[in-house]
Amino acid sequence: MLVAVAHQYVAINGLDALTMRRLAAAAGVSPGAPYKHFRDRKDLQRSMADAIYATIDLSDIDVAKPSITQVKDCCRRMRAAMLAFRDGGRIIAGTYAPLPATLKLSATLATLLNAVTAPLHSPGQLAALLRSYTTGFVIDEQAYLELKASDEWDELVGQINEAGGHQRPSDTDDLIAVLTGDRDQRFDSGLDMILTGLVRTATT
Repeated sequence: MLVAVAHQYVAINGLDALTMRRLAAAAGVSPGAPYKHFRDRKDLQRSMADAIYATIDLSDIDVAKPSITQVKDCCRRMRAAMLAFRDGGRIIAGTYAPLPATLKLSATLATLLNAVTAPLHSPGQLAALLRSYTTGFVIDEQAYLELKASDEWDELVGQINEAGGHQRPSDTDDLIAVLTGDRDQRFDSGLDMILTGLVRTATT
């Protein structure tokens, strides 16, 4: 219940506004009540992260028939799950939650990568790289969406040309282009960049 209330609070006010005291007020319980369930805010955030991962459906991922496609599907579903929650990327980042849904996702990705990672490369390091890429992409994506919703984005981009006489060519392929373009395609392209040369080409 408290985790759901925490996500509802963040949906309205943002992650930075969340405190244990405000969670208690939102849940209609005493200020000390959340501490019966969570050691501190970081502990709460771990449970919030696990709740995000719990929304990921892995039922059709067949680890007995591992493929690069399934690895990409895991990453796409991670991204979709984080995007479904306000500040989902930031909630996930750095939580290292040893909780059921998180561990299930980690085990699934690890099993797939153990089978498809090319020789001389580390499946564990590749898993960490994919998760960091996915989380980082979502953090940038959600920051952009927040700025766009508050009508700040265009002004910030406009300041680039005003700062020190720097001119940003209209055809520049930078983070601005990534965020304002087809983000689904850009995300998939990034996955391909990471995986190329690190996975067995026959395991598609």
